[in-house]
Amino acid sequence: MITRGTSHLSNQYDYIKALKDDCDISWLIQHRRGYNKMPRGNFLEDLDVKMVDSFDPKKHDVVILHLDQQCLEESLYDRGKGSLYRELNEVIQGVPKIVCMHGTPYYPEKMNDIELITKAREVIGSNIMVCNSRMARLQWAYGLEGAKMVKKGAKDVENLGVPIDNIFAIHHGMDATMFKDLPKEPRVITMINPGGLDKYYDRTFLRAVKELLAERNIVHCHITVDARFKDFEEYSTFIGRSLLYFNPTKESCMPRARTEAMLSGVCVLTTPWQDADEIIEHGKNGFIIPREPEKVADLIEHLILDYKTAIAIGQNGKETAKKLFTYERFREQWLEVFMESINRFYAKK
Repeated sequence: MITRGTSHLSNQYDYIKALKDDCDISWLIQHRRGYNKMPRGNFLEDLDVKMVDSFDPKKHDVVILHLDQQCLEESLYDRGKGSLYRELNEVIQGVPKIVCMHGTPYYPEKMNDIELITKAREVIGSNIMVCNSRMARLQWAYGLEGAKMVKKGAKDVENLGVPIDNIFAIHHGMDATMFKDLPKEPRVITMINPGGLDKYYDRTFLRAVKELLAERNIVHCHITVDARFKDFEEYSTFIGRSLLYFNPTKESCMPRARTEAMLSGVCVLTTPWQDADEIIEHGKNGFIIPREPEKVADLIEHLILDYKTAIAIGQNGKETAKKLFTYERFREQWLEVFMESINRFYAKK
C-alpha cells in the first residue's frame, strides 16, 4: 500500500510503474490538497492501481509513508502536512512500514540540522527510511557536518539521527522512452518549486544568474513560474527542445528535473551537492558549477555560442542517465528494501 503524505507524484509514478509486475499495489489517498493528475496523467487508472479508503492488515504486506523536512517543523507536524504521516503511522499497525524521505535535514528558516535529525529519529522510530541520495542518507543519520566527516572516512561520528542501518539510499529510476531528444533551441531552463524552502533550493543564486542572463539577452525559463504546462506531453516537448539546464540547488537530493533534462539530451550545469559530483564528470557529460553567478552566466553564454559543444555534452549526459537511472536497477533496489523490511519486522516478533 502507498499512502499520500507529500506531493511527489512523479516519484510515485515511477516506482509504481517499475514495480507493477512484481507487486499488487493499493493507493490510499490522504493528501488534503487532493490528487493532482497533471504530472503524469491519470496514472492510477493507466497502471491499474487500486484506490482504497482504509488500511487492511490482512491485505497489505508493506506500507509506504512519506515525509520531508518541512513535515518535521512543530506546527506542520501537529496540524499541517506532517500530521498526515503522524496520524497514519499511529493508525497503521501490524505490518512493516517504509518512510520515503523526500528532503534533507536542511531547513535553516525553521530548524537546524541536529534538531531535524533528532525529530526524525523520534517520529520514524523502527520504520525503515528510504532517501533519494547517498549523501542524504548520511545527513539524516549524522547531520550535515557529520555526514561530510563520514564521507571522508571518519569512524567516530555520533549517530544522533535515524540509525544508519535503518536508512537506505535509492536514486530514482525513469522510463527513458518518455523523454524526447528534439532539435534544441538556445534556451536555458530550471525547474524548482515556485515557493518555499528558499535556502534549500538556493533561489538567491537562481535569481542572480537569471538577472545576469537577462542583461545578456539570454532566455532563461523557470518552469513552474515562467511557464506551466497542461500535461506531461507539453512539458516533455518543452524540455526536449531546450539546450541547457541550470540546477542551482543547495541541498535538494537528486532533483528529478535534472535527470529528465539529461534523458532529453539537454546539457546540464549543476551544483555538486547530493551525489551530483558522482554522476557528472565536468566538461564530459555536464558541468559542475560553483556558487558564483558571474562564472555561471559566463559558462552559459559560452555554451549558447558554442552550440555543437553543448549538444555533444548533452548527448553524453543522456547516455549517462540512461545507464544509471533505469527501472531495472530501481526495481531491484526497491524489492530488496521490501524484503529487508519484512524480514526485520517479523524477526522481532
